[in-house]
Amino acid sequence: MTEDKRLEQAILLQDLGVLLGSLWAAHVLRRQVAFVLPVLKPSVPLHEHIHLLLIFLPTWAWCADRLGLQQVRVLVGPLLDMVRSLLWTQAWGAAAIAVILVAVQVEVNRSLIVLFLGVSTVLLMGAKLAQRSWVQRTRGGILALVLDGMDEAAGELRALRGRRIERLASLDVGRLHARLRLGGVDEVALPGDLEKDHLRRLLDACEEVGVPALVRLDRVGLTLVRPRAEMLGPTLYLSYQRHEPDRPSLLIKAFLDRAVAAAALVVTAPLMLVVALLVKVTSRGPVLFVQRRGGVNGRPFPMLKFRTMKEGAERERQALLGANEMDGPVFKIANDPRVTPLGRILRKTSIDELPQLVNVLLGHMSLVGPRPLPIVETRDLVGTHRRRLSMKPGLTCLWQVSGRNELGFDEWMTMDLQYVDNWSLGLDVALLLRTLPAMLSGRGAR
Repeated sequence: MTEDKRLEQAILLQDLGVLLGSLWAAHVLRRQVAFVLPVLKPSVPLHEHIHLLLIFLPTWAWCADRLGLQQVRVLVGPLLDMVRSLLWTQAWGAAAIAVILVAVQVEVNRSLIVLFLGVSTVLLMGAKLAQRSWVQRTRGGILALVLDGMDEAAGELRALRGRRIERLASLDVGRLHARLRLGGVDEVALPGDLEKDHLRRLLDACEEVGVPALVRLDRVGLTLVRPRAEMLGPTLYLSYQRHEPDRPSLLIKAFLDRAVAAAALVVTAPLMLVVALLVKVTSRGPVLFVQRRGGVNGRPFPMLKFRTMKEGAERERQALLGANEMDGPVFKIANDPRVTPLGRILRKTSIDELPQLVNVLLGHMSLVGPRPLPIVETRDLVGTHRRRLSMKPGLTCLWQVSGRNELGFDEWMTMDLQYVDNWSLGLDVALLLRTLPAMLSGRGAR
Protein backbone atom coordinates (compact mmCIF):
# COMPACT_ATOMS: atom_id res chain seq x y z
CA MET A 1 0.00 0.00 0.00
CA THR A 2 1.39 3.42 -0.95
CA GLU A 3 1.96 6.20 1.54
CA ASP A 4 -0.79 8.29 -0.09
CA LYS A 5 -3.23 5.38 0.11
CA ARG A 6 -2.62 4.98 3.84
CA LEU A 7 -3.09 8.72 4.28
CA GLU A 8 -6.37 8.66 2.34
CA GLN A 9 -7.69 5.80 4.48
CA ALA A 10 -6.77 7.73 7.64
CA ILE A 11 -8.58 10.80 6.29
CA LEU A 12 -11.70 8.72 5.55
CA LEU A 13 -11.66 7.34 9.12
CA GLN A 14 -11.33 10.90 10.44
CA ASP A 15 -14.35 11.93 8.37
CA LEU A 16 -16.41 9.04 9.72
CA GLY A 17 -15.39 10.06 13.23
CA VAL A 18 -16.60 13.59 12.52
CA LEU A 19 -19.95 12.18 11.38
CA LEU A 20 -20.37 10.22 14.61
CA GLY A 21 -19.41 13.28 16.62
CA SER A 22 -21.88 15.34 14.60
CA LEU A 23 -24.74 13.01 15.56
CA TRP A 24 -23.94 13.44 19.25
CA ALA A 25 -23.62 17.23 18.82
CA ALA A 26 -26.94 17.39 16.95
CA HIS A 27 -28.60 15.40 19.75
CA VAL A 28 -27.31 17.84 22.38
CA LEU A 29 -28.30 20.82 20.22
CA ARG A 30 -31.81 19.49 19.69
CA ARG A 31 -32.34 19.12 23.42
CA GLN A 32 -31.45 22.79 23.79
CA VAL A 33 -33.73 23.78 20.93
CA ALA A 34 -36.58 21.77 22.48
CA PHE A 35 -36.53 24.12 25.51
CA VAL A 36 -37.11 27.08 23.19
CA LEU A 37 -39.60 25.30 20.87
CA PRO A 38 -41.93 23.15 23.00
CA VAL A 39 -43.84 22.11 19.86
CA LEU A 40 -41.06 19.65 19.01
CA LYS A 41 -41.80 16.00 19.70
CA PRO A 42 -40.17 14.41 22.76
CA SER A 43 -36.62 13.28 22.10
CA VAL A 44 -36.16 9.73 20.90
CA PRO A 45 -33.12 8.09 22.58
CA LEU A 46 -30.00 8.44 20.47
CA HIS A 47 -29.48 4.68 20.19
CA GLU A 48 -32.83 4.39 18.36
CA HIS A 49 -31.18 6.09 15.36
CA ILE A 50 -28.38 3.52 15.05
CA HIS A 51 -30.17 1.67 12.23
CA LEU A 52 -30.04 4.86 10.17
CA LEU A 53 -26.29 5.07 10.70
CA LEU A 54 -25.90 1.48 9.49
CA ILE A 55 -27.23 2.61 6.12
CA PHE A 56 -25.98 6.19 6.10
CA LEU A 57 -22.32 5.54 6.94
CA PRO A 58 -21.62 2.88 4.25
CA THR A 59 -23.48 4.99 1.68
CA TRP A 60 -21.60 8.11 2.70
CA ALA A 61 -18.23 6.31 2.68
CA TRP A 62 -18.91 4.81 -0.75
CA CYS A 63 -19.94 8.17 -2.22
CA ALA A 64 -16.93 9.87 -0.62
CA ASP A 65 -14.66 7.29 -2.23
CA ARG A 66 -16.36 7.64 -5.62
CA LEU A 67 -16.12 11.45 -5.50
CA GLY A 68 -12.54 11.40 -4.18
CA LEU A 69 -13.36 13.36 -1.03
CA GLN A 70 -10.45 11.86 0.91
CA GLN A 71 -8.01 11.71 -2.01
CA VAL A 72 -4.84 13.76 -1.89
CA ARG A 73 -5.42 15.11 -5.41
CA VAL A 74 -8.79 16.59 -4.32
CA LEU A 75 -7.46 17.99 -1.06
CA VAL A 76 -4.54 19.76 -2.73
CA GLY A 77 -6.57 20.74 -5.82
CA PRO A 78 -8.98 23.66 -6.34
CA LEU A 79 -11.01 24.49 -3.23
CA LEU A 80 -14.25 24.50 -5.25
CA ASP A 81 -13.73 20.87 -6.28
CA MET A 82 -13.32 19.81 -2.65
CA VAL A 83 -16.44 21.70 -1.57
CA ARG A 84 -18.44 20.24 -4.46
CA SER A 85 -17.34 16.70 -3.53
CA LEU A 86 -18.35 17.25 0.10
CA LEU A 87 -21.79 18.65 -0.74
CA TRP A 88 -22.56 15.88 -3.22
CA THR A 89 -21.49 13.24 -0.68
CA GLN A 90 -23.75 14.80 1.94
CA ALA A 91 -26.60 14.93 -0.56
CA TRP A 92 -26.29 11.21 -1.36
CA GLY A 93 -26.18 10.39 2.34
CA ALA A 94 -29.32 12.47 2.92
CA ALA A 95 -31.02 10.65 0.03
CA ALA A 96 -30.19 7.31 1.65
CA ILE A 97 -31.81 8.43 4.92
CA ALA A 98 -34.87 9.71 3.04
CA VAL A 99 -35.34 6.36 1.32
CA ILE A 100 -35.20 4.56 4.68
CA LEU A 101 -37.73 6.92 6.26
CA VAL A 102 -40.13 6.46 3.35
CA ALA A 103 -39.72 2.68 3.09
CA VAL A 104 -39.75 1.91 6.81
CA GLN A 105 -41.94 3.83 9.21
CA VAL A 106 -39.81 4.09 12.33
CA GLU A 107 -39.94 6.36 15.34
CA VAL A 108 -37.20 8.96 14.87
CA ASN A 109 -36.77 12.69 15.42
CA ARG A 110 -36.75 14.17 11.93
CA SER A 111 -35.63 17.47 13.42
CA LEU A 112 -32.58 15.62 14.76
CA ILE A 113 -31.79 14.31 11.28
CA VAL A 114 -32.03 17.82 9.82
CA LEU A 115 -29.76 19.16 12.56
CA PHE A 116 -27.36 16.24 12.02
CA LEU A 117 -27.04 16.97 8.31
CA GLY A 118 -26.47 20.66 8.99
CA VAL A 119 -24.01 20.15 11.85
CA SER A 120 -22.11 17.41 10.01
CA THR A 121 -21.78 19.58 6.89
CA VAL A 122 -20.32 22.45 8.92
CA LEU A 123 -17.98 20.22 10.95
CA LEU A 124 -16.89 18.25 7.89
CA MET A 125 -16.14 21.48 6.05
CA GLY A 126 -13.94 22.55 8.94
CA ALA A 127 -12.27 19.15 9.02
CA LYS A 128 -11.66 19.20 5.25
CA LEU A 129 -10.11 22.67 5.43
CA ALA A 130 -7.81 21.51 8.24
CA GLN A 131 -6.90 18.36 6.31
CA ARG A 132 -6.35 20.43 3.17
CA SER A 133 -4.02 22.78 5.02
CA TRP A 134 -2.06 19.91 6.55
CA VAL A 135 -1.77 17.95 3.30
CA GLN A 136 -0.71 21.04 1.37
CA ARG A 137 1.85 21.84 4.03
CA THR A 138 3.29 18.33 4.19
CA ARG A 139 2.69 16.93 0.73
CA GLY A 140 3.00 20.25 -1.03
CA GLY A 141 6.29 20.82 0.75
CA ILE A 142 7.77 17.69 -0.79
CA LEU A 143 10.21 18.43 -3.60
CA ALA A 144 10.24 15.94 -6.47
CA LEU A 145 13.31 15.98 -8.71
CA VAL A 146 12.25 15.09 -12.26
CA LEU A 147 14.92 14.03 -14.71
CA ASP A 148 15.24 15.03 -18.36
CA GLY A 149 12.40 14.17 -20.73
CA MET A 150 9.74 13.56 -18.09
CA ASP A 151 7.47 16.58 -18.51
CA GLU A 152 4.36 14.41 -18.29
CA ALA A 153 5.54 12.90 -15.01
CA ALA A 154 6.16 16.39 -13.64
CA GLY A 155 2.57 17.36 -14.40
CA GLU A 156 1.21 14.20 -12.78
CA LEU A 157 3.27 14.61 -9.63
CA ARG A 158 2.19 18.22 -9.28
CA ALA A 159 -1.50 17.66 -10.02
CA LEU A 160 -2.09 14.27 -8.40
CA ARG A 161 0.31 14.32 -5.45
CA GLY A 162 0.73 18.02 -4.79
CA ARG A 163 4.51 18.01 -5.19
CA ARG A 164 6.80 20.93 -5.83
CA ILE A 165 8.77 20.15 -8.97
CA GLU A 166 12.42 20.70 -9.80
CA ARG A 167 13.76 19.57 -13.16
CA LEU A 168 17.22 18.17 -13.78
CA ALA A 169 17.92 18.53 -17.51
CA SER A 170 20.14 15.49 -17.61
CA LEU A 171 20.22 11.72 -17.20
CA ASP A 172 23.86 11.76 -16.12
CA VAL A 173 24.53 9.82 -12.91
CA GLY A 174 27.24 12.27 -11.84
CA ARG A 175 24.91 15.28 -12.12
CA LEU A 176 22.23 13.42 -10.12
CA HIS A 177 24.83 12.66 -7.40
CA ALA A 178 25.84 16.31 -7.31
CA ARG A 179 22.25 17.58 -7.00
CA LEU A 180 21.34 15.09 -4.29
CA ARG A 181 24.40 16.12 -2.25
CA LEU A 182 23.03 19.67 -2.15
CA GLY A 183 20.04 18.32 -0.20
CA GLY A 184 16.36 19.31 -0.16
CA VAL A 185 15.18 16.60 -2.55
CA ASP A 186 12.47 14.30 -1.17
CA GLU A 187 11.93 11.96 -4.13
CA VAL A 188 13.26 11.43 -7.64
CA ALA A 189 11.28 10.51 -10.77
CA LEU A 190 13.20 8.35 -13.21
CA PRO A 191 12.30 7.19 -16.74
CA GLY A 192 11.92 3.45 -17.18
CA ASP A 193 13.11 3.29 -20.80
CA LEU A 194 16.80 3.26 -19.93
CA GLU A 195 19.39 0.55 -20.21
CA LYS A 196 19.34 -1.69 -17.18
CA ASP A 197 22.84 -0.74 -16.00
CA HIS A 198 22.17 2.98 -16.39
CA LEU A 199 18.90 2.75 -14.47
CA ARG A 200 20.64 0.70 -11.78
CA ARG A 201 23.27 3.43 -11.28
CA LEU A 202 20.59 6.12 -11.00
CA LEU A 203 18.74 4.01 -8.42
CA ASP A 204 21.99 3.48 -6.50
CA ALA A 205 22.48 7.25 -6.37
CA CYS A 206 19.01 7.66 -4.82
CA GLU A 207 19.51 4.76 -2.44
CA GLU A 208 22.85 6.19 -1.30
CA VAL A 209 21.13 9.24 0.20
CA GLY A 210 17.92 7.42 1.22
CA VAL A 211 15.63 9.23 -1.25
CA PRO A 212 12.78 7.20 -2.79
CA ALA A 213 12.88 6.79 -6.56
CA LEU A 214 9.76 6.56 -8.75
CA VAL A 215 10.40 4.66 -11.99
CA ARG A 216 7.85 5.40 -14.69
CA LEU A 217 7.08 1.90 -15.91
CA ASP A 218 4.67 2.81 -18.69
CA ARG A 219 7.55 4.50 -20.50
CA VAL A 220 8.90 1.01 -21.19
CA GLY A 221 6.41 0.81 -24.05
CA LEU A 222 3.61 -1.18 -22.46
CA THR A 223 0.70 -1.58 -24.86
CA LEU A 224 -1.53 -3.70 -22.63
CA VAL A 225 -4.10 -2.53 -20.10
CA ARG A 226 -2.91 -0.39 -17.20
CA PRO A 227 -0.86 -2.55 -14.79
CA ARG A 228 -0.94 -2.64 -11.00
CA ALA A 229 2.24 -3.37 -9.06
CA GLU A 230 2.22 -6.15 -6.46
CA MET A 231 5.04 -7.31 -4.23
CA LEU A 232 5.30 -11.05 -3.55
CA GLY A 233 8.15 -11.42 -1.12
CA PRO A 234 11.18 -9.73 -2.70
CA THR A 235 9.73 -9.93 -6.23
CA LEU A 236 7.76 -7.20 -8.01
CA TYR A 237 4.94 -8.33 -10.31
CA LEU A 238 2.86 -6.22 -12.66
CA SER A 239 -0.79 -7.29 -12.56
CA TYR A 240 -2.83 -6.62 -15.71
CA GLN A 241 -6.61 -6.44 -15.62
CA ARG A 242 -8.77 -4.41 -17.95
CA HIS A 243 -11.23 -3.51 -15.23
CA GLU A 244 -10.54 -4.13 -11.56
CA PRO A 245 -13.80 -3.72 -9.59
CA ASP A 246 -13.55 -1.69 -6.43
CA ARG A 247 -13.33 -4.13 -3.50
CA PRO A 248 -15.50 -2.14 -1.04
CA SER A 249 -18.16 -1.77 -3.75
CA LEU A 250 -18.06 -5.52 -4.38
CA LEU A 251 -18.66 -6.13 -0.67
CA ILE A 252 -21.64 -3.79 -0.74
CA LYS A 253 -22.92 -5.55 -3.87
CA ALA A 254 -22.61 -8.97 -2.20
CA PHE A 255 -24.43 -7.74 0.93
CA LEU A 256 -27.23 -6.13 -1.08
CA ASP A 257 -27.56 -9.23 -3.28
CA ARG A 258 -28.25 -11.46 -0.31
CA ALA A 259 -30.42 -8.95 1.56
CA VAL A 260 -32.63 -8.23 -1.46
CA ALA A 261 -32.77 -11.91 -2.48
CA ALA A 262 -33.89 -12.92 1.03
CA ALA A 263 -36.60 -10.24 1.06
CA ALA A 264 -37.72 -11.14 -2.47
CA LEU A 265 -37.99 -14.83 -1.56
CA VAL A 266 -40.31 -13.95 1.32
CA VAL A 267 -42.45 -11.65 -0.84
CA THR A 268 -42.70 -14.04 -3.81
CA ALA A 269 -43.11 -17.24 -1.77
CA PRO A 270 -46.93 -17.40 -2.27
CA LEU A 271 -46.54 -16.87 -6.03
CA MET A 272 -43.82 -19.50 -6.29
CA LEU A 273 -45.94 -21.98 -4.35
CA VAL A 274 -48.83 -21.49 -6.80
CA VAL A 275 -46.48 -21.81 -9.79
CA ALA A 276 -44.94 -24.96 -8.34
CA LEU A 277 -48.39 -26.55 -7.99
CA LEU A 278 -49.33 -25.57 -11.55
CA VAL A 279 -46.10 -26.99 -12.96
CA LYS A 280 -46.70 -30.23 -11.08
CA VAL A 281 -50.31 -30.73 -12.17
CA THR A 282 -49.96 -29.64 -15.81
CA SER A 283 -47.10 -31.88 -16.91
CA ARG A 284 -45.04 -34.85 -15.79
CA GLY A 285 -41.67 -34.28 -14.21
CA PRO A 286 -40.06 -32.35 -11.34
CA VAL A 287 -41.13 -28.83 -10.41
CA LEU A 288 -37.62 -27.41 -10.68
CA PHE A 289 -35.22 -27.72 -13.57
CA VAL A 290 -31.63 -27.84 -12.32
CA GLN A 291 -28.91 -27.21 -14.90
CA ARG A 292 -25.17 -26.80 -14.48
CA ARG A 293 -24.14 -23.42 -15.80
CA GLY A 294 -20.92 -21.44 -15.94
CA GLY A 295 -20.30 -19.10 -13.01
CA VAL A 296 -17.35 -16.85 -12.18
CA ASN A 297 -14.39 -17.78 -14.41
CA GLY A 298 -16.44 -20.64 -15.81
CA ARG A 299 -16.85 -22.57 -12.54
CA PRO A 300 -19.99 -24.75 -12.76
CA PHE A 301 -22.92 -24.24 -10.40
CA PRO A 302 -26.45 -25.69 -10.31
CA MET A 303 -28.85 -23.02 -11.59
CA LEU A 304 -32.51 -23.35 -10.59
CA LYS A 305 -35.57 -22.61 -12.72
CA PHE A 306 -39.19 -23.66 -12.75
CA ARG A 307 -39.44 -26.42 -15.31
CA THR A 308 -40.91 -25.03 -18.54
CA MET A 309 -40.25 -28.03 -20.82
CA LYS A 310 -41.59 -31.53 -20.95
CA GLU A 311 -39.72 -34.27 -19.16
CA GLY A 312 -36.61 -35.49 -21.02
CA ALA A 313 -36.26 -32.29 -23.08
CA GLU A 314 -32.47 -32.22 -22.70
CA ARG A 315 -32.17 -35.52 -24.57
CA GLU A 316 -33.90 -33.96 -27.60
CA ARG A 317 -31.53 -30.98 -27.81
CA GLN A 318 -29.10 -32.62 -30.22
CA ALA A 319 -31.88 -33.40 -32.72
CA LEU A 320 -33.02 -29.75 -32.71
CA LEU A 321 -29.61 -28.14 -33.27
CA GLY A 322 -30.39 -27.65 -36.95
CA ALA A 323 -33.31 -25.36 -36.02
CA ASN A 324 -31.15 -23.09 -33.85
CA GLU A 325 -32.02 -19.43 -34.56
CA MET A 326 -29.15 -17.85 -32.63
CA ASP A 327 -25.71 -17.32 -34.13
CA GLY A 328 -22.68 -18.22 -32.02
CA PRO A 329 -22.40 -21.16 -29.62
CA VAL A 330 -25.76 -20.55 -27.86
CA PHE A 331 -28.95 -22.47 -28.63
CA LYS A 332 -32.31 -20.65 -28.93
CA ILE A 333 -35.55 -21.52 -30.77
CA ALA A 334 -38.53 -19.15 -30.85
CA ASN A 335 -41.15 -21.91 -30.93
CA ASP A 336 -39.34 -24.69 -29.14
CA PRO A 337 -41.58 -27.78 -29.36
CA ARG A 338 -40.30 -29.00 -26.00
CA VAL A 339 -41.84 -26.05 -24.08
CA THR A 340 -45.14 -26.73 -22.30
CA PRO A 341 -48.15 -24.34 -22.58
CA LEU A 342 -47.61 -23.20 -19.00
CA GLY A 343 -43.89 -22.94 -19.67
CA ARG A 344 -44.50 -20.40 -22.47
CA ILE A 345 -46.36 -18.17 -20.01
CA LEU A 346 -43.66 -18.54 -17.37
CA ARG A 347 -40.93 -17.70 -19.88
CA LYS A 348 -42.82 -14.73 -21.31
CA THR A 349 -43.17 -13.22 -17.83
CA SER A 350 -39.74 -14.44 -16.59
CA ILE A 351 -41.48 -16.04 -13.60
CA ASP A 352 -39.55 -19.23 -14.35
CA GLU A 353 -36.40 -17.41 -13.17
CA LEU A 354 -37.67 -16.72 -9.63
CA PRO A 355 -35.99 -19.80 -8.04
CA GLN A 356 -32.66 -18.23 -8.98
CA LEU A 357 -33.14 -15.97 -5.97
CA VAL A 358 -31.92 -19.03 -4.06
CA ASN A 359 -28.79 -19.04 -6.23
CA VAL A 360 -28.27 -15.38 -5.32
CA LEU A 361 -28.76 -16.11 -1.63
CA LEU A 362 -26.19 -18.93 -1.85
CA GLY A 363 -23.67 -16.71 -3.62
CA HIS A 364 -23.74 -18.56 -6.96
CA MET A 365 -25.24 -15.54 -8.72
CA SER A 366 -25.80 -11.82 -8.31
CA LEU A 367 -28.93 -9.75 -8.89
CA VAL A 368 -27.19 -8.09 -11.84
CA GLY A 369 -24.55 -9.66 -14.05
CA PRO A 370 -24.08 -11.47 -17.37
CA ARG A 371 -26.63 -14.25 -17.78
CA PRO A 372 -25.06 -17.68 -17.10
CA LEU A 373 -24.82 -20.08 -20.04
CA PRO A 374 -25.04 -23.88 -19.90
CA ILE A 375 -21.65 -25.52 -19.40
CA VAL A 376 -21.45 -26.77 -22.98
CA GLU A 377 -22.05 -23.23 -24.31
CA THR A 378 -19.72 -21.66 -21.73
CA ARG A 379 -16.86 -23.87 -22.89
CA ASP A 380 -17.47 -22.84 -26.52
CA LEU A 381 -16.93 -19.13 -25.78
CA VAL A 382 -13.71 -17.91 -27.38
CA GLY A 383 -11.53 -14.80 -27.44
CA THR A 384 -12.69 -11.68 -25.62
CA HIS A 385 -16.15 -13.20 -25.14
CA ARG A 386 -14.72 -15.21 -22.24
CA ARG A 387 -14.10 -11.98 -20.33
CA ARG A 388 -17.82 -11.93 -19.49
CA LEU A 389 -17.03 -14.81 -17.11
CA SER A 390 -14.83 -12.56 -14.95
CA MET A 391 -17.89 -11.31 -13.03
CA LYS A 392 -20.54 -13.26 -11.15
CA PRO A 393 -23.55 -14.08 -13.38
CA GLY A 394 -26.83 -12.37 -12.62
CA LEU A 395 -30.61 -12.55 -12.77
CA THR A 396 -30.70 -9.56 -15.08
CA CYS A 397 -28.23 -7.73 -17.27
CA LEU A 398 -27.94 -5.15 -20.04
CA TRP A 399 -28.87 -7.78 -22.63
CA GLN A 400 -31.90 -8.83 -20.58
CA VAL A 401 -33.41 -5.32 -20.59
CA SER A 402 -32.46 -4.51 -24.21
CA GLY A 403 -34.42 -7.08 -26.16
CA ARG A 404 -32.84 -10.39 -25.15
CA ASN A 405 -33.31 -12.92 -27.94
CA GLU A 406 -34.13 -10.24 -30.49
CA LEU A 407 -30.43 -9.38 -30.43
CA GLY A 408 -27.69 -11.31 -32.16
CA PHE A 409 -24.98 -13.19 -30.30
CA ASP A 410 -22.27 -10.59 -30.98
CA GLU A 411 -24.55 -7.78 -29.73
CA TRP A 412 -25.27 -9.83 -26.63
CA MET A 413 -21.58 -10.40 -25.90
CA THR A 414 -20.76 -6.72 -26.58
CA MET A 415 -23.34 -5.65 -24.00
CA ASP A 416 -21.99 -8.10 -21.44
CA LEU A 417 -18.43 -6.79 -21.96
CA GLN A 418 -19.67 -3.21 -21.63
CA TYR A 419 -21.16 -4.15 -18.27
CA VAL A 420 -18.01 -5.94 -17.08
CA ASP A 421 -15.66 -3.14 -18.16
CA ASN A 422 -17.81 -0.32 -16.77
CA TRP A 423 -19.33 -1.96 -13.69
CA SER A 424 -20.45 0.18 -10.78
CA LEU A 425 -23.15 0.02 -8.13
CA GLY A 426 -24.93 2.84 -9.92
CA LEU A 427 -25.06 0.77 -13.11
CA ASP A 428 -26.56 -2.15 -11.16
CA VAL A 429 -29.28 0.09 -9.74
CA ALA A 430 -30.08 1.46 -13.20
CA LEU A 431 -30.40 -2.05 -14.67
CA LEU A 432 -32.60 -3.23 -11.79
CA LEU A 433 -34.93 -0.28 -12.37
CA ARG A 434 -35.16 -1.20 -16.06
CA THR A 435 -35.78 -4.89 -15.37
CA LEU A 436 -39.42 -4.69 -14.21
CA PRO A 437 -40.64 -2.83 -17.33
CA ALA A 438 -38.69 -5.32 -19.47
CA MET A 439 -40.36 -8.25 -17.67
CA LEU A 440 -43.83 -6.74 -18.06
CA SER A 441 -43.32 -6.12 -21.75
CA GLY A 442 -41.96 -9.62 -22.34
CA ARG A 443 -39.86 -8.28 -25.20
CA GLY A 444 -37.45 -10.87 -26.58
CA ALA A 445 -38.49 -13.58 -24.09
CA ARG A 446 -38.55 -17.16 -25.40
